[in-house]
Formats: sequence, C-alpha cells, structure tokens
Amino acid sequence: MSKAGALALFRSGGGRGLPLILLAAALLALFHIEATPLANLRAVHFDRYQQQMPRNREDEPVIVVGIDSQSLAMHGQWPWSRDLIAGLVRHVLAGKPLAVGVDIVFAEKDRHSPEILAERLPAIPRSALLALPDPDRTLASALDSGPTALAIVGLDNVLPGSKQPSRPLPIFGVADDLERALPSFPSALASRDMLETAASGEGLINASPDRYRSNAEGGVLRRVPSIGLVEHQPFLSLPLEMVRLALGGDAVVVAEPSSQGMQAIRIGDYRLPTQPNGELLLHFGRASSNYYLSAADVLAGVHPPEMFASRFVIIGFNSTGLQDRIITPLGESLPGIDIHAQVIESLLSGIALQRPFWMATLELVVLALVGLLLIAGTPVVRPSLAIAGFMAFATLIVGAGYWAFHLGRWLFDGLSIALLLVPVFASLIVNRLVAADAERRRTREQLRVSREDTARVEGELNAARRIQMGLLPDPAALFASEKRFEVAALLESARAVGGDFYDCQMLDERRLCLAVGDVSGKGVPASLFMAIAKTLTGTATRRESDLAQAMREIETELARENPEGLFVTAFVAVIDVDSGVMTYACAGHDAPVLVRAGSCLRIDTASIGGPPLCALGDYPYAVASLQLEPGDLLCLFTDGLTEASDGRSQLGERGLGAVLGKAAANNLQALAEQLRDQVRHFEAGIPPADDLTLLLFRWRGTINAS
Repeated sequence: MSKAGALALFRSGGGRGLPLILLAAALLALFHIEATPLANLRAVHFDRYQQQMPRNREDEPVIVVGIDSQSLAMHGQWPWSRDLIAGLVRHVLAGKPLAVGVDIVFAEKDRHSPEILAERLPAIPRSALLALPDPDRTLASALDSGPTALAIVGLDNVLPGSKQPSRPLPIFGVADDLERALPSFPSALASRDMLETAASGEGLINASPDRYRSNAEGGVLRRVPSIGLVEHQPFLSLPLEMVRLALGGDAVVVAEPSSQGMQAIRIGDYRLPTQPNGELLLHFGRASSNYYLSAADVLAGVHPPEMFASRFVIIGFNSTGLQDRIITPLGESLPGIDIHAQVIESLLSGIALQRPFWMATLELVVLALVGLLLIAGTPVVRPSLAIAGFMAFATLIVGAGYWAFHLGRWLFDGLSIALLLVPVFASLIVNRLVAADAERRRTREQLRVSREDTARVEGELNAARRIQMGLLPDPAALFASEKRFEVAALLESARAVGGDFYDCQMLDERRLCLAVGDVSGKGVPASLFMAIAKTLTGTATRRESDLAQAMREIETELARENPEGLFVTAFVAVIDVDSGVMTYACAGHDAPVLVRAGSCLRIDTASIGGPPLCALGDYPYAVASLQLEPGDLLCLFTDGLTEASDGRSQLGERGLGAVLGKAAANNLQALAEQLRDQVRHFEAGIPPADDLTLLLFRWRGTINAS
C-alpha cells in the first residue's frame, strides 16, 4: 500500500474507519480464541486467579494411603502380591471409612497366583502349588468387606487386555444429546472380573492436562471428567464414585442438561457445576502433606483404625517412578491421587470454577461496547485524556475478572478483551499522530540541519579526543627495556574530551618524572587547558632541577593567558630510579597511595601542599622527599576514582584502599585495568561524573651492574 493509500485509510470515516475494521477483527479473534495464541494466555491468566485466591482446605475429609519409597523398601518392589494389598485394604476398612478408592488397575493375574507359580516352578508338584491360596481371591474378599471402588482407564482404541467394565452406574439414563457431549471410550483397562465383582463400584481415572502451557511432564491439569461412557455405559470418575458409595450406593446421580450439554452433576444432595462435556474446572487448594499416610505405617499398625472413621480413603502410588505427576494451576507438582482428594473436597463443599456457555457471549458484548465507546470518544478528546481513559477501561475490565472470580468463581476473560482493544486504540492514537504530521513537516528541515551540526560537532570532538590522547605518553613503549622500574597508565574521560592528564618521562639517565593533573571544568575548554598544562609540566621539570621552582614556572606560564579563570590540581614527583629517592610537590591534588608490603599508606602532602595552579598566583610551592623500598607501588590518581558514586555514596579514600588491597595483579597495566573495572562495578551502571586517571609506578630496586 502506498503512503497516500495508508494515509487515506487512517483518515477515512473521520479517522474511525480503520479502528472499526480492527474491532471487527478483534471480535472474530475472540469468537475463535481457541485457534489463536490468546488461548494459552487465557489459560495462564485463569491460573493466576487461582494462585491469588486458592481454595481453602481447612477440612480434610480424605486420607491418602500412599505406596511410597518407605513402603517399597519394607515390602519389596512393585508389583506387590495382592494378599499384601488385601491386608492394606482390610486395615483401612477396619476403621469404617465412608469409602475406599483404589487408584490401581489389577488387569492381570497376580504373579504369585497358584497357576503362574505352577508354570514358573515345574519342579514342584502342580497339585501342591494349586492348593495354595489365590492372592486375587484374597484381595476380592477384602474388597467385598466394605464400600470400595476400583479404578478403570478409558481407552481410545480396543487394545489387547481391554474390556467392558462390569460396574456401570445403576439407574442412570443418558439422553442422546447429552451422550454426544460426554467423553466416550470404546473400551477400558479394568481389573480382573473377580475383583470387579467384589468391589462396590468402579470409577474412571482419566485426566487430560490442557494442551496449553505444555511441558516435559505433560502440561497443566485444569479440568477432570466427572462422568464418561465406556461402550455407552456411564461411569463416574473414581472420587465421585467414592462419594456415591458413601451415600449408600443407591444415591441418585443426575447430569443436569443444558442447551450445550451438561451444566452440573448432582450426587444425592451434592452438586458441582461442569463444562458442557461434563468436565469439572477444579478450584485447587494448596498442597498439604497432612492427609498423606505411608502404606508401610498402615500395614504396621502405626495408625489406629479409628483414624479412618467417617473419612474417604484413597490407596495409590506416592513414589517416584510409580506415581503420575500432575502440574496444577498453582504451579505445584502433585501425585495424581491428590487430584482425587481435591475432587472429593470440591464436591462436598460445592466449590468449582464456573465458565458457562454464555460467558463467551458476555465477553463479546463487552468487547464490542467498549470498542465502540473508544472509537466514538478518542478522536474528540485530548490524547492524554484518551490514554487515561483507555487505561481506566483496561484496568476495569481486567479487574472485573478478579472480582467475578472472588464473587462466585466465575472465569471471565478480561485480559484477552483488554489486549484485543489495544490495536483498536492504537489505531485511533496513530490517527491523531497522522493529523499532527503536517505540523512536523514544517520543522523537518530544521531538524535535519540540527542533526548535521550535531554530527559535525561530534566528529570534531572525536578528533579532539584522538589528538588529546595522542599527547599522552605510552609507558609500555617508553620503558619497554627498563629493568629498574615499571610504569602503567590509564585515562578515561567522562565526556568525549576531558581535563585530566598524566605524564611520565626520563629527565636524564637516573631521574624519572611522574605527574598527574586535573583541570577544573569539563569539555573542550578543560581539554585545551589540559594540553597546555601537560606540555608545560614536561618542559619545566626537564629544564629546572629544582622541582619547587619548576612548579612556580608552570603556574606563571599557565596564568599568563587564562581568560576562563581555570586552575589545575597537580602532583609531580621526580624519582631517582637508581637510589629510590623520590622528590615531590603537590598543588591541591589528592595525595597518592603507596602500597608497601601489602599495606596502603597515604603519602604526606599536608606539610608541603599548596593550592591548585593558577588559584592564587605566584605561590611558593615546597617539596618533600621519600625513600622508596624495593617492590613499593605508587598509585597516582585523580578524583574520578575517589569520587566515583553508586547513587548513594562515594568510593572515597577508604574505598580506594580496599580496592588496592584486593588488587593482586603482578602486571601494572593489568592492575590499572582491574582498578578501573572495580570502580565501574562500584558505580553499578551509573555514568561517571568525572574523568578517571591512574598512573602506577613500581620501583624494583637497585640493579647490580654485575
């Protein structure tokens, strides 16, 4: 599309044509949200409702008896002999629980059954082995002694070993319309016939994690089926079947129909809202280990039978490698049996999430109304007011979702509505920008000229920086063959050019001059004054053997032409590199640090220190001397080091000492860079306020001529 065509589209309908098209597209996307990336975002948003308002789990009507690592260590690896499972069931039933659910499928004969033992042990008389008790019959006898429910797994295909379970819901009819909405399986994986007959009921344990927010463990479980069909025969889920058995086994089960499928399931006087396909949108509570018991402890009689009285008991796996792990919307990884417990708690409290079929229509209506209101109002109000209004609408819509969840656990998707309104509102704002483009055209040429001027100035500053840095000596090149001492330097300007300088030069075969200075001010004036000061320092110290006289000459020459009233702090030292005697003068500069035998000492400048050069004029600077010892490290610096700030405090002299104390590099240049890096680390990303200059000197001692 050409630029003129795009402009015409924005301006069509008084600036409302494109927003209306985008609103129609937003309505279409919301209507088909399952086919868009918003579906994943919606699921995560609904999870956040639960994370902030989880279900209260004060009552614990369920006890989970887990076959855990302790149980496997005590009674051997899985599968156990079913007479051991029978003992576990009898221990639980002795406490007269409301119902016992076994979250295990016993589809094959016990490996310790007489028939299998006879085949595995042909050396033992078959008649003797067949006379042994059958573990399956022992388990069947235990199941028959109380209200028990076995697990079945619905299969999408008829597989070897699958069959039609024998304990469907009694006295339950499913209308054709409702049957088409419910999950249906052609076959199931169920326990052996004798165990099915002995148990009081069977329940489905299928649960498909959402395809959204999938991960290595299979996804997030947000919904579980309440009822399903196996070969057109109805079966409750295992936890709901346990509740039915607890109510006497003849409790009326009603799948309340709606125009879209199911709207709720009722077992006796208990009711839970469902999705049209019969799935429960669970409102999860925080995980707790209070109601978990080890099967080993139950078998050992650690827990009295009375503990199970009037409780629901679920027997299942709670050991790594055996249990199925479920990720809940709360972000917790739980064993599958915990989900059964939460379903029972939800039914008894009547608490489940609600997203009826009409909720999608309500969301479409809200999107349309708010979108039309934005289209009508945005072009006629100030942009700032329009933005504030949109933010208020978005906050109100998203907040309505949280309010609806808190009020009745309704799942209202305010986030998707707010996000779909963003393109509509953005197009309205862009239209305002297009209308203002004519005004910007009049200033575009001025902006171009300004940019060219800025680029030219930046280029000149970069050239000035290169020239300035070229004036500074390179210690590595100057003293590459020097054995008596080592020098390293580093200078980083806070701006393109700066006012810091350093110098290091041999005055003769024995005398080395070191100097560090800092010009007041910033930018180009300071850099020009710095170049003059650096040059004068080198010239004066080379010409004058008396350092004090050299300092006075430097000040005289600097003050000769100084219309800006600039001044320079400086520290200048002349070192006899054969004897280690250092003569130095200080003009208002920070005292250097001497590192000797691992200790940091400040060189005394108080007795000889004078004002900065050009501050007072014709000041009689004094000098002092210091005897260096072999291995001494001298650190000269500017206040860009000590005044480095992290926004709350400055590095300071104490901080400098700590940094030098931690620096362990043998190479002086590496040490200088390490000091620089630690200063930048202290600044924590805050731009430096001043230039940083370091000049390091290490005297190695007198070198023997031999």
